Amino acid sequence: MAAQARRSEFKTSVELEETVDQVIAECGGDTRAALRTLLVANTHAMAEIAAIEAEMAKLLADVSRGYSRGNWEWLLERSEVRIPYSRG
Repeated sequence: MAAQARRSEFKTSVELEETVDQVIAECGGDTRAALRTLLVANTHAMAEIAAIEAEMAKLLADVSRGYSRGNWEWLLERSEVRIPYSRG
């Protein structure tokens, strides 16, 4: 996984611990099953993110900078995730 600044959906460590307890409870108290479930979900989420990033890179490559007059480039500057793009 690329080292990127990410926002946590958990405001406190207490919320994180409560969520961990909830996941373990949903897996019948089996911590290995809970970990397995989360790893599979994470793998799917990372694959989906990679597909979206590839689609964004293709869209950016297909858009003519001259046609759009660079009006969309502000999105690149505001993005939390690096969007691959070259002006060449």
